[in-house]
Amino acid sequence: MIFSGRNLVKYPYSCYGYTRGGGKTWHGGIDVCGMDDDKIRMPGYNGKSIAGTVVTARIVTNKSNKTWEWGYYVCVKLDANQTPDAVNYLYFAHCSQLLVDKGTKVKTGDVLAVVGQTGNAAGTWTHCHFEVRATAKSKGLDPTAYAGIPNKAGTYGGQPVQTSGEEVLIDVSHHQGTIDWAKVPYRALVRIGYRGYGSGALMKDEQFNANLAGAKANNKLLGFYFFSQAITEDEARAEADFCASLAPTGYPLFFDSEWGHTTKTGVHDGRADNLTKAQRTACARAFCVRAAALGYQPGVYTFTSFATANIDYEGLCKDYIGWLADTRTNYDKTLPRHIHQYSQTAKGGMAGITGAVDLNHLVKALPAADKPANKLQVITVGPVSQGDADAVFAVCQSRGLTDAGLYKSEWAEV
Repeated sequence: MIFSGRNLVKYPYSCYGYTRGGGKTWHGGIDVCGMDDDKIRMPGYNGKSIAGTVVTARIVTNKSNKTWEWGYYVCVKLDANQTPDAVNYLYFAHCSQLLVDKGTKVKTGDVLAVVGQTGNAAGTWTHCHFEVRATAKSKGLDPTAYAGIPNKAGTYGGQPVQTSGEEVLIDVSHHQGTIDWAKVPYRALVRIGYRGYGSGALMKDEQFNANLAGAKANNKLLGFYFFSQAITEDEARAEADFCASLAPTGYPLFFDSEWGHTTKTGVHDGRADNLTKAQRTACARAFCVRAAALGYQPGVYTFTSFATANIDYEGLCKDYIGWLADTRTNYDKTLPRHIHQYSQTAKGGMAGITGAVDLNHLVKALPAADKPANKLQVITVGPVSQGDADAVFAVCQSRGLTDAGLYKSEWAEV
């Protein structure tokens, strides 16, 4: 195949031989997206390894040469007598970066380029236009024996091949609908809920109960996250309390900090979008302090540009788990993280899930969960009035110091 992992032919017009533009333009190749890999690789022939030499690795700007529409592209001339058909040349077009030079010897599996959208690429997604020819200037031939996929829209290939050895994780919410957890191949971070933009009400994710039960039953539960719209530290602590009322402790729990809502004109108008960097950082820290007191491994989720401008992500990562989203090929690797959100599958692209789902790498081992003390120290105070007991309880609760099983009625009795 062209990419490691899953290969996607997104639409019927991505196929070889499709006629576009009202019958005016014939598509001489097949457009393939890499769902788990951004590197274009030398394919085989019906499962057989083949080899050749790079004869072209360039971009053409002269529009009298029809390949100008391909942007940056690579052409490989096959070594003689490897395949029974008439194909001698393989073309890989619309690349964002070329990783081989003219004269390079290549074989099946070798990396040729980084996928892109240069030239006159159809659609708004990165893909490789893969075309095969008998001669350098002849018409495109059927590429399916080389692409290793049928000439029709669909997702092909196995689950992601991670040559780095980093574990793949997913994060899920009601957006993925009903999940068949017995088929899901990866551990997951499950959304507990969110705070509403307008009312500020704390809401449980519509699929939380089902996702919690399914993930636990199939040993796929890694942790949880909560989409915050807290505008004060007290609200952030209340969000952690809300999570503790629904989810088991002992797992990572992330404070999800990002824009709440963006209008079509690019204006951010979510409930917490006007917070200063210091205010948002204080809310995140308050959530994490409370989450730790409640028995979770606290962390912060955000994306690169937000992390540098709107929250002290690096500072928070000195004490808590970092989870950072950045789908660019050349992302900022200096920012700390334990989990890196790197991609999103297309619809139908993962076993057990019919909707799109985020893909993550566990790039750094999560810290070991703190073990509770073997014995709690008991301090007797009293007798006190109910009012004083309530006041002491409120102070302890605001600092995240109360035990989940301790009730105000007990305070009045000591």
